[in-house]
Amino acid sequence: MKRALIWLLCCLLLAGCAQAEPRALESLAEIPETGDDGFLPEGEEPVYYRDHAGGHWFFLSQSLHLEITRYHSKSPLMTWYLADIICAPGSSLYTVTWNTSRPGRTNGLPQDMALQARAVYAQSGDFYSYRVKNDRYPGYIVRDGKILYKKSYSKMVHATPNLATMGFYPSGRAEVNESWTKTAGEYVKEGATTVLAFGPILLQDGEIQDLSDKAYRHREPRSCIGIIDTGHYVGLVVEARNGLSDGATLQECAEILADIGCWDALNLDGGNTTAMLFMGESVMQNSSGGVLVNDRAIPDILAVGQY
Repeated sequence: MKRALIWLLCCLLLAGCAQAEPRALESLAEIPETGDDGFLPEGEEPVYYRDHAGGHWFFLSQSLHLEITRYHSKSPLMTWYLADIICAPGSSLYTVTWNTSRPGRTNGLPQDMALQARAVYAQSGDFYSYRVKNDRYPGYIVRDGKILYKKSYSKMVHATPNLATMGFYPSGRAEVNESWTKTAGEYVKEGATTVLAFGPILLQDGEIQDLSDKAYRHREPRSCIGIIDTGHYVGLVVEARNGLSDGATLQECAEILADIGCWDALNLDGGNTTAMLFMGESVMQNSSGGVLVNDRAIPDILAVGQY
């Protein structure tokens, strides 16, 4: 009898801690009113909206305000997605690792990681496992506050990647640095929980960086992350290789992010690695305009929120 009562009490406690399932909206006109902070008041269930054909996705809770929009231009032929990500104070982006016991040694599909973690938003990151496997400098890699790799370039390298970094802190603060400017140890000492290494830096202190090198001028699928303010980020991906978009140069990516107010921004691993997911499903298009199924396995994803 005593064990049964304890079991029942534990179930009740777990039920009380469980997050309410998000409610699907039929249109964006149904978005509920928010508090002064732009988030839902305590006690209200999260809401979401998904329209792949129309190119619009939305999620709102007590701790996350997310809106993804698809854009298209005919000259140049380019399709891109902007994710406006606003986190409540004290929250930030995080990573979901495919194999936490062997990080960087095994890879998984981004949609599988996003679904298992129930991540509201996910984006491909720095694909550092490729550099580990091929015995190249991996860069400064930090996950969950732990240094995984700490070998990087000591001077400017005009290549993709040049191992420039972006660090995320629990407060919501984020920053970009060249590979020789700040070490993994310095990031961790200051409290960073995640450090990505790829590059080059697209924006720093509000200024578009020199992206004129030939290595940066190819039109490719792109994945980038920008910072507007503490807790306010922008994810950018550009489609290509699907007949619907020719991709973008890094200069074009930098200009898109600068135009919407990003202060700092970093280029992440693009090409076939490029992925952006909403509640476990890709927002990107396949050649017929349907939902793309990502087939490039990567070590982890950059994620926001849970549902």
